[in-house]
Amino acid sequence: MHYTKIWFGLFAILGSLGGRDCRPASGSLEAMQLGDFMLGGLFPVHQSFKIINTTSSPIQHVCEKLIQSLAMIEAVEAINKPPMLKDLTFGYKIMDTCSDVTTALQHTDIFMDKNSGRTNSLFQAVIGEYHSEVSIAVARYLTMGYMPQISYGSTAGVLSDKTRFPTFKRTVPKDDHQAKAITEILRYHNWTWIGIIATDGDYGRYAADQLEAHANSKNIYVSYRVVLPDFLNDESLDSKLNETIKKIESTSKVQVIVSFAKSHHMACLFEKLTPNASGRFWIAGDSWSTSLDVLNNRSLNEVGKILGIIPFSGDSSHFIRYLDNLDLNPDSQSNNTILQHFIKGELNKSRTTKEIRETLKKAVCPSAVFSVGLTVSFVANAVKDICSRKTCRGGFDIQRSELNDALASTMFTMANEKYSFSNYGDLDTGYDINIWEAALENNAEGIKNVGLRTVARYMIKNESMFFLNDKQRNQLENSRVISRCSSSCPPGFRRVFSEDKPICCYECAKCPVNTFSNKTDAGECIDCPKNFWSKENSTICSPQTPIFLSWKNEYCITILVFACLGLLLTLIVTLVFLVKHDTPVVLAAGGPISILILLSLLGTFTSAILFGGKPTCIQCQIGQVLFGLSFTLCISCILVRYFKVLLAFQNESAAKRVMKKLFLPYWIIGICVLIQGIICGLWLWLKPPKVLEDSVIRSELIIQCDEGSLLFFGLMLAFISLLALVCFGFAFLGRKLPKCYNEEKCISISMLIYIISWVVFCPIYANMVQLIKYKSTVQMVVMLFSAYGILICHFMPKCYIILLKSENNTKEFFKSGIREFTRRFRKSSRVDRHRAGPDRPESVFTIDSGIENIINRVYSNPYPTGTISSFHLSIENLPHEVSVSADSLYEFSVSSGSSAEMNEENRQQQTLSGSQKLLLKIKNTRTEFRRTSSVPNF
Repeated sequence: MHYTKIWFGLFAILGSLGGRDCRPASGSLEAMQLGDFMLGGLFPVHQSFKIINTTSSPIQHVCEKLIQSLAMIEAVEAINKPPMLKDLTFGYKIMDTCSDVTTALQHTDIFMDKNSGRTNSLFQAVIGEYHSEVSIAVARYLTMGYMPQISYGSTAGVLSDKTRFPTFKRTVPKDDHQAKAITEILRYHNWTWIGIIATDGDYGRYAADQLEAHANSKNIYVSYRVVLPDFLNDESLDSKLNETIKKIESTSKVQVIVSFAKSHHMACLFEKLTPNASGRFWIAGDSWSTSLDVLNNRSLNEVGKILGIIPFSGDSSHFIRYLDNLDLNPDSQSNNTILQHFIKGELNKSRTTKEIRETLKKAVCPSAVFSVGLTVSFVANAVKDICSRKTCRGGFDIQRSELNDALASTMFTMANEKYSFSNYGDLDTGYDINIWEAALENNAEGIKNVGLRTVARYMIKNESMFFLNDKQRNQLENSRVISRCSSSCPPGFRRVFSEDKPICCYECAKCPVNTFSNKTDAGECIDCPKNFWSKENSTICSPQTPIFLSWKNEYCITILVFACLGLLLTLIVTLVFLVKHDTPVVLAAGGPISILILLSLLGTFTSAILFGGKPTCIQCQIGQVLFGLSFTLCISCILVRYFKVLLAFQNESAAKRVMKKLFLPYWIIGICVLIQGIICGLWLWLKPPKVLEDSVIRSELIIQCDEGSLLFFGLMLAFISLLALVCFGFAFLGRKLPKCYNEEKCISISMLIYIISWVVFCPIYANMVQLIKYKSTVQMVVMLFSAYGILICHFMPKCYIILLKSENNTKEFFKSGIREFTRRFRKSSRVDRHRAGPDRPESVFTIDSGIENIINRVYSNPYPTGTISSFHLSIENLPHEVSVSADSLYEFSVSSGSSAEMNEENRQQQTLSGSQKLLLKIKNTRTEFRRTSSVPNF
């Protein structure tokens, strides 16, 4: 029964070939072995063909070159011994498609057995074809009969569409993965400007599209893309090849070219390479990555470097052993006209059997052997799975749909690796990355001097590439190929892109000041961190040199010396005033109020010192607030003290009486300080002074105090200036006071120093851009000027009198000054008093406004005990002569008697202290006071 079935199959095949000339002369080559389960095989044994136009016969295909087709035969024979399926054997019919779709469809028609008239075909599955465009056409045809097709080389992504190709499967990854693998190679080497060459077919166009899409996502761009005619008989092929050569020559920056063309196209292209188009780095798609014969008679060095990517290769040693045992006698290969035709051709070249065998071994593609072996193993395991569930007597017992389902779920192990189809009928394993290398230098024997070395692998599952070892990595990295639209931007530069060019085409621009880039091809320059700086075109940032009023700075030392000197002088003056607190000079200077002024000056000098050294926020805040409060206290004390003197020497008036009632010295001082305190408090609350770090010179970091709020800073200074202007006005009003009380010059000069200093300070301080590091210095100098102005003008003359002119620090000296002042009155006041009736003559006496205040009991003494007053009274034409003088505003003395006696008593300082009777008597007994004149207004 077994042999009957084989013979039946043989007659069926012969019948299907009726009328068809299958002889080698006609261009049809095949290999056949009968079995219980028949496999059809489509192999482009001859990958290229020439077209011969004749008038008597159709176009004939003349096959030129041989590739491996024995892998399927070896795989089937391996399945049959020992038999996997017990009594069932596998047979095959392998036919040469010559890489032609029409030829492939003619052979497929045989496998479908359309001419036999039977519903079931002898063939259960088809292995092949290699080229995607051929497989697509065949798959469409086989789909009509739902015959399984397993390709060992078709990688077009469209074949994964199960709605269009439900019976198609393959043992190689689709081109989408190949494009990702090539993209990873390009990215690893930073090849961002490439060229693409492809053939005008489903495989070439799809692979090129996928590569461009994946490459663009990694910022890798295509400079040019050349599509060659898919058919070699196309008249435009030669001109297209010449155009490609010119394109390669004109784009010298494109040093890496990815090719998805067929091997014959690449052979023609390499043959036309010019010196200017040579030396490129070629990345070969799986369509020609193992076709070493594309070099023809050119050496590898002429073409350049070639890196091939092919699906994973397994162990091909078993196939090499098969070739070693292969019978190369043409007569013994009558059932394999493919091999027979090859052997006869080689023998006609006077080659020996050993040389022929060696040629076959060198032409073996391990990847193709592995992929073909997988196709046969998948079918064998699927059939085994089916026959394990039912009785199989031959191929007719297995339905095609049944085999399709079995193939989709089949999983088997080979060489410790598990294999199964994905849901799309693909085998997602990975790729070997091989580099072509010359075995012998300067050897011109064509392919004999070129070999393949696997240097890396690409894994589809994790989409990553890894090198087999460091040696292989170095071998690939040492290629030193640069394929970029623009040269790399070195560190210190950044890339500047143009809108009308790809992102890989750019110009290099220097990193600006205070930025840097420390890597090649930086997209942006990185800003220097805080307190760091850099020059233009820098690769690193350097720390900025901190600049502040260091205690070692000559300016700061000078200011510190003057501030300390001011503190020392103020302490000395304070000590002198405390020791001489009861002397007329100290009392005339204000007594306790003068001590307050000195203490405020200590605060002012201290605040100036706080602006030295490296500033802190607390230091800045204390320095500004301490100056504002201390100097406000100082000016307000001066204002109150001088206002007392003016009030004492003013004529009696309603306004004066009101001012005397409202005049509360310490309250006034407290209110002024409180107002300044509110300003400073709001300042500290809303926007306080802080440490400012600024850079006018990029290498320097200027650290200084910032006002925080210029508004509150201005309000603080404005309030002090207002008080200073009031003091200046009081000084003008008191310009005619007794010399011992007249401080008009001192107040005027000190206030002018303050006002002028700060008026000059404000515009200088606000516009110090180039000299910003000296802003604090300017403020410290102005503070010292203000403090020294008051210290020198107000206290130095008094210290001079106390320490060096003690004779002027006596009551007699101050009395003499008062008498001199009274003699300068322009007019006197006369009072007429008549003893009897209204016709009695008036008694006339001279009285100054101060004594009138005492008499009227409306004066409140603004001076401490012992302060010399400027009041003097002479009364004439009274029943008896009376002289009243006020030596103190706390005490006054009354002297009575004749003028001579009075003068004698004055000389002897014999007075009646504390008696107010005479004054009351004068006030009560006088009938009329009539003021005829008064003290001049000051």
